[in-house]
Amino acid sequence: MAPRSSPSQSLPTREGFEWTRTHNHEPENDWLNTVAIDTNWASGSGSETVFQPTSVRASNESRQALCLWLPTFELRLELVRSPELDRTSVALLSPRENTRRTIWQVSERAYESGVRPGQIVSQAVSLCTSLTLLEPDPAHYDAAADTMLEVLTELTPIVEPAGRGRVFLGIDGLERLSGPPNQQIDRALSLLFQVSPAPLVAATRAGVAPGKFGAWVAAASAQSGRPVIVSESGLISFLADCPISSLPIDSIVSHRLERLGIRTLGQLRRLPELALVAQFGEDGRNALAWSTGCRIDPVRPWHKPQSIRVSLDFPNPVGLTGPLYRVVDQLVERALGRSCRKGRSVAAVRMSAYLDGGGSWVIERVLREPTSDRERIAAILRAKMENSPPTHAIETLTLEITEFGLSSTQTLLFDRTTEESRATGHLDFNHNEVPAALKNAVNELKLRIGHSPLYRVIEADPWSRIPERRNALLNLDI
Repeated sequence: MAPRSSPSQSLPTREGFEWTRTHNHEPENDWLNTVAIDTNWASGSGSETVFQPTSVRASNESRQALCLWLPTFELRLELVRSPELDRTSVALLSPRENTRRTIWQVSERAYESGVRPGQIVSQAVSLCTSLTLLEPDPAHYDAAADTMLEVLTELTPIVEPAGRGRVFLGIDGLERLSGPPNQQIDRALSLLFQVSPAPLVAATRAGVAPGKFGAWVAAASAQSGRPVIVSESGLISFLADCPISSLPIDSIVSHRLERLGIRTLGQLRRLPELALVAQFGEDGRNALAWSTGCRIDPVRPWHKPQSIRVSLDFPNPVGLTGPLYRVVDQLVERALGRSCRKGRSVAAVRMSAYLDGGGSWVIERVLREPTSDRERIAAILRAKMENSPPTHAIETLTLEITEFGLSSTQTLLFDRTTEESRATGHLDFNHNEVPAALKNAVNELKLRIGHSPLYRVIEADPWSRIPERRNALLNLDI
């Protein structure tokens, strides 16, 4: 049905997932071109994520991790939905972020024809004239991923997603209930069979190891139906042959290490920690900690906040941006008017739509500062829609507030703080009478253009008969 991963191995890259064919290597050493992606779980500082003893570790964390990974998750969903495309060259277009569309995921046949993720559409079609291009359907992918997460909670309450098609399960203490790790993997796959098509579950890879990094490495080196289980004592030897590119660090750091001849984690261990920190900072320290097995990232339970969701159905599909902008204003006003939102500001919003003729469209935006101002939220969504417009006319438009902040109070930019300033109408910059809102505005402008474009007027020679000498402009650098 869907593209198979044996003998060809579907290995992750930073640009997406692509098909690579390998020869003459064992499954446990299948690490050609392997790179960790979507490593938000590793973005914290080392002091926050290094494994701690059970006595001080949070009770809702799990040291032993089970990673389930389905390569090219989105493309496989499309092939299951359209099985007639399984034996053709298929490519999934990247989500529309600009006018220049690129390839996101490709099937095995398309990869053999020279099509690669990240190529522009014209180049891909020139390499494979029979290539079938598919528009992404993010709403369908998200729904399938959420369903998988929900059903896996029947095995363990500690479930942590790491992007579509990859999830970490905390399995500490499950031996008495579900048996050894092999039986736990079988139990997890049987749960997925209840909600996912058989071709998807059959292509899922599984890996068990201490910590999320070890489990992810094990799952990436596994094959369909052949999970990789790494014990506590065998973790260091298992990681020795892994490439530097498998570390969840900045790609620039991994490229520099490869240029220095450091290509595996075993070679990285020979370097002193002080030298790595001097050259690469915190990334060097974390890389060494992962390679030596000193850093064990526990699996933390996933908590999805209850969101506010409003939608509007159109009797006739709407494709004009003008009417859609007015609808956005109405949806934002309806969402902010919900009683469950009162007392909380908005930190992140998500807008989705079902398109005429099938497919969906999704945009997300995290606000720089939480706010409850309707016009500000609507303006952010309109700007995002202008940069990433829907590909077809919209049948249903949905707005969702996904994250909330603290209670926000909207203050004036030039808020008077003293009685004298209220009386005179002037701010006394010499006595540090600068409102916080003005400071934030100046700092934001300095970050954007490199300097403060604001100036203040001071008296230079007020008794001069030449008007230009009476006052002077000084740069306002707060």
